[in-house]
Amino acid sequence: EIARALGARFGGDQGSLGAGPAPQGLSGRGAVTPFRGAQALARLPERGTEAALARLVERLPVGLLVHRGDEVLLANRHLLALADYDSLEALAAAGGPSAIFRGRDPSAAAPGTGEGAPTVLATRAGGSVPVGVAVAVVEWDGAPASVLTIRRLPDLDPAQSLAAAEAHLAHRDAHLRETTAILDAVTDGVVVLDDEGRIVGMNRGARDLLAVESREVAGEPLLGLFAPECRPAAQAALLRASAGQTATTGEEVMARGPDGPLPVLLTLAPVATGTQRRVAAVLRDVSAFRRTEAELVRARREAERASAQKSDFLATISHEVRTPLNAIIGFAEVMLEEQFGPVGSERYRDYLRDIRASGEHVVSLVNDLLDLAKIEAGHLDLAFAGLPLNDLVAASVALMQPQAARQRVVMRTSFAAGLPAVLADQRSLRQAVLNVISNAVKFTDAGGQVIVSTATTDRGGVALRVRDTGIGMSPEEVEVALQPFRQVATAQTRRGGGTGLGLPLTKALVEANRATLRITSRKGEGTLVELLFPAGRVLDA
Repeated sequence: EIARALGARFGGDQGSLGAGPAPQGLSGRGAVTPFRGAQALARLPERGTEAALARLVERLPVGLLVHRGDEVLLANRHLLALADYDSLEALAAAGGPSAIFRGRDPSAAAPGTGEGAPTVLATRAGGSVPVGVAVAVVEWDGAPASVLTIRRLPDLDPAQSLAAAEAHLAHRDAHLRETTAILDAVTDGVVVLDDEGRIVGMNRGARDLLAVESREVAGEPLLGLFAPECRPAAQAALLRASAGQTATTGEEVMARGPDGPLPVLLTLAPVATGTQRRVAAVLRDVSAFRRTEAELVRARREAERASAQKSDFLATISHEVRTPLNAIIGFAEVMLEEQFGPVGSERYRDYLRDIRASGEHVVSLVNDLLDLAKIEAGHLDLAFAGLPLNDLVAASVALMQPQAARQRVVMRTSFAAGLPAVLADQRSLRQAVLNVISNAVKFTDAGGQVIVSTATTDRGGVALRVRDTGIGMSPEEVEVALQPFRQVATAQTRRGGGTGLGLPLTKALVEANRATLRITSRKGEGTLVELLFPAGRVLDA
């Protein structure tokens, strides 16, 4: 009747309360009643029929609540007194219908029904009042809204009071079981404390982490779970949480684990206020992380020690090998030049040439090993400067031209005009370029071609490309070729020998110059090797 009266008064064209026919749609129970007077009621007008209607709503002997979801549109004085709220704004700030009906939907019953089953209305102080609720639907400011008529049930009706209490208790028990199941599913330990820091309860994760049962530590202070040296930090965090501050993290403490001290990350946060204040302490086991961190530190130290030992070994070998080798090479050259008399037999001359060539090869191998070890250890001395890449590559091509001519391989060049200089170390970059061109010539059969070109990239970098029409490699063979002391089994490697350090050393030298080595190859179709300098290593012209 109230909904019909409100709709009749504020239906739009109706002039006064009860004047004219009822708006269309009021004949059926539960129909949406047009109501567009929210602003009028909110302002409580002081004259005319609007003031009379406002006084009527305020003096109704039943509670009246108009809401849309959790938004409170209207609440009369009787309802506010019943729920112990001072104003409509206070009720809305507390959560509206969700607060006074403890999260249950009071509009779940079919609109237009009578009182229906009893329910419980929660007061602001936490008490419970058994009430009966009737539901209707009206149109409020152009959208449907629910109208609840709330009547307090007589306290002398034990059946209804008991039913309401049982419904409320069942709801709380279900909520408690759900919360407990969620907490037990969490792997971190959760300990609930009172306002004095005493243990009230803990979840399964905390029981497993500390190897204790809730009843064994109930009422004990939280600080008793930690080592003495960690208690001041835990006490400070507990005081901040008890004062209502937001969650504090990052307090690493040592807890009493089943097998000794256990490092845990302690997080404390308030979870309830009022008469029974609660604080949640979350314990996260970080022992596995600490073990992994220690293992990584130990592995890094071992790797650094092994690298230092390798560098020392190579330095010793370099000194012990190169000194006698240089003497052997020198003696061979003296005998070849016959400075102290004729050698006599031509075969001796051939042997001397072989001795000198073998010695020079061993010295070259030792130098490559030292360079590779220095690069891996980060001790390679580099002098970065702006280098004209076209000039450096042209000199390398000229140096390799005789070898290409002997193998009847055609070498062609294509240099980009106005190529900007690159920031690199001249000695190491020249060695890398020579290695790339030498490999291209070595693995190209007679009649093939080697094309050396330079160009700028789309992203402002500079590229050196060496393309050959040689035997090529599969992706697996490319991976093998880039590993030290490993070679792809081909006729050229069997014929020319080698140590398997060419490409690995080249890659290390290129990366030491902050560039990238990229190899694209296909079996039987040739290989493309690219040295790519990023824009950050290119100097402005």
